[in-house]
Amino acid sequence: MFATDESTTDDMKGKGAEPQADALHGLFYQASRHYKEFCAMTAAVRLGIFDALEEPLTLEGLCDACRLLPPATKHLLELLCELGLLNRQDDRYRNTPLSALYLVTSSPLFQGAVMRDIQNGFALWDRLDRVLQEGPIAVEEETFFENGLVDSLAAEILCGELQKTVEAVASVPAFKQARSLLDLGGGHGLYAIALSRINPELHATVFDFPDIARKAEEVLAANGADRVRFVPGNLFTDDLGSDHDVIFLSYNPGGKNPALLKRIHDALKPGGLFVTKHVFYKKEEGSKDRLLDLEWSLSAFNGVKKGDNVYRFSGDLSWEAHQDLLTQYFTIEETLEADAFSGLPLAKFGDRVDSRMIIAVKKGMVP
Repeated sequence: MFATDESTTDDMKGKGAEPQADALHGLFYQASRHYKEFCAMTAAVRLGIFDALEEPLTLEGLCDACRLLPPATKHLLELLCELGLLNRQDDRYRNTPLSALYLVTSSPLFQGAVMRDIQNGFALWDRLDRVLQEGPIAVEEETFFENGLVDSLAAEILCGELQKTVEAVASVPAFKQARSLLDLGGGHGLYAIALSRINPELHATVFDFPDIARKAEEVLAANGADRVRFVPGNLFTDDLGSDHDVIFLSYNPGGKNPALLKRIHDALKPGGLFVTKHVFYKKEEGSKDRLLDLEWSLSAFNGVKKGDNVYRFSGDLSWEAHQDLLTQYFTIEETLEADAFSGLPLAKFGDRVDSRMIIAVKKGMVP
């Protein structure tokens, strides 16, 4: 197998040389190295290394502070230096501005929940062979979002998407006169809080599953949001109220369902704002991201049928059909592409893909 003679060489020339392993090993290398680097970062967060290195410490000082053993810890610290998360000056280590802002637990922009969510995704991928043989893992929609995902989504949007989205909504002249906002499927409540701060006359309601209440009320309390309340309910079956000035709907499983669009119209005042932010599929459009499609297929919501591609559900309108129906009820003020309001992808559930944000005004009369 390892030796070749002239006949073997001639035979290979005739049939074409076998592919070299370099291409395959290159894939192995990228997957292996990046996974291990991620494990190093998450271990450092869990062990409190970044918290301890808000002040410069020697290896020995850090080991004493975090109860670590020196040999492996030194390699970890040097690796984190290579990744740009620590600096070493002489024999002392300290956080870089990047890790100080995002990996210290006391920071308002701490990304620990995002890291946990990525790890939870790895656990799901570990069951890929089972899913391919036995079918997707059934989950309840409410518990799916409560199991750390809402915390992760909240942490992610704080890194730019929240600010850009709120700026776009606040720039619409009608928003300045708004007094009532309904954030449908609002989860963590950060959009409602931010919008109520920009408009001091605005009172907001975050409407979502009862299981989301813990996170929403925690965020509301932490931000002193006395003009924002949480109301539990199902946006397809429960009363949405009426005479709202603004309804906000972001990345919701029912966001492209025609029945919900009619309910939103009826809950708004004439001239009220409707802001929707979702991933839309054009007619006949296929995959946007095969990796995310595969992850999408690993689980199934009880009672809500997923489509074949990520963020697709049974009953969804295509982009064209959604626009046709939307313009029957609303006048579109602005449509923003993902680059104008969203952050970088993380190759996990929750990525923006090619989402769009539409800001529209309710018509006085419906055809």
